Amino acid sequence: MKILVLSLAVLMMGGVAFAGTDNEADVPLGIRDACTMQAVTYNWDFNISNQGFTPVLCGGGLAVWAWGLESVIPGSPGNVWGTVLNGNYPNNAGHGLLSPAFQVTPSSYLLEVNHYVRTETNWDGCNVTVNGTVITPTNNYPATLYTAPLCVSGELGWTGNGSTGASQVWIPQCFDLTAYMNQTIQVEFDFGSDSSVTYPGWYLAYVKVGGAGQTPAEKTTWGRIKSIHR
Repeated sequence: MKILVLSLAVLMMGGVAFAGTDNEADVPLGIRDACTMQAVTYNWDFNISNQGFTPVLCGGGLAVWAWGLESVIPGSPGNVWGTVLNGNYPNNAGHGLLSPAFQVTPSSYLLEVNHYVRTETNWDGCNVTVNGTVITPTNNYPATLYTAPLCVSGELGWTGNGSTGASQVWIPQCFDLTAYMNQTIQVEFDFGSDSSVTYPGWYLAYVKVGGAGQTPAEKTTWGRIKSIHR
């Protein structure tokens, strides 16, 4: 499939493409986009423990998620969840990482992920889902992934390797979960790769869930209670 797509690109654009090499224009990961939380309900710091996250197969691909010490990626906080620690992910990977279940409420509707992504540009990549539906960070995903049908094929996601100057760094990014308000959900971090060219992959330093410290409705209710008992 990669050879076919690249061949079509040559015919349509009159350019030169080489199958099996990562010669597509790089895609920047994005800018820092930390959530603005008044309170943190869940702070899953992977340097402390695996925090109860569970690897799950998806799309029939190879398993890659592991928790432990990562010492190769610059700026690594120590223990992380990653798609193969201290090395490159394999070809034909298709693996998800499932969070513990939690309820989305006014104090737990923002999801912040501090992560590092370095993959074959466009062909391999990753994204975040809830109940099988891709959820989009507040500053959007940078690309549509070409991956073979392993977890993320044809979906929006993160991708890129910094080969053309994009900065591959640890970066926080935010998701708004208000569409799932009052529901109990699990968030899944899906990763997929095709049949050639690999890079270090996807690494998670922490995941936080939070929101408002106290909703306006709660403040109003408390004020009424105090006035009743004066």
